[in-house]
Amino acid sequence: MFFVLIVMIFSEPVFARYITSPAPTASGPDFVVKEFYKWYIHSISHQIDPLKAGKLTLRKYVMPGLILKTEKLAREMASTAYDGDYFLEAQGRYPDSPELEDEWTKDISVSDVMVRGATATVVIRFGENGKLARERISLLQTGGVWKIDSVKAIYPKFK
Repeated sequence: MFFVLIVMIFSEPVFARYITSPAPTASGPDFVVKEFYKWYIHSISHQIDPLKAGKLTLRKYVMPGLILKTEKLAREMASTAYDGDYFLEAQGRYPDSPELEDEWTKDISVSDVMVRGATATVVIRFGENGKLARERISLLQTGGVWKIDSVKAIYPKFK
């Protein structure tokens, strides 16, 4: 009996079954936006369509209504040969290759975080001082999770 007890204690698979991981903590809207854009830029830079191949991950970060809206916009743009991106209005080179992914993801900053109840807005900048792109993101909290509800490009002011 003692031998069986020793084997069970030191046997990782048996021991691991009885360990529970802590519940995930709710992430703030700034964290959600930054993680979404890291994933999104990685996807598009590797020619993976986030609206198709990344649908499960997209649902993790984006409200269902916005997913439907972006799918509709993508279909409309494809039918007119217009090339645009709802989530990323590039003011610099668009990150459509692995060589450009680093340029976009190494200098991401999130600021101007405003939370009012279950709504939030943040500003995300890509590149030094937002030279590649700047976006104002609105989020909604649903089930304790922040999800992107709208994206608006912030264009630089010309003097």
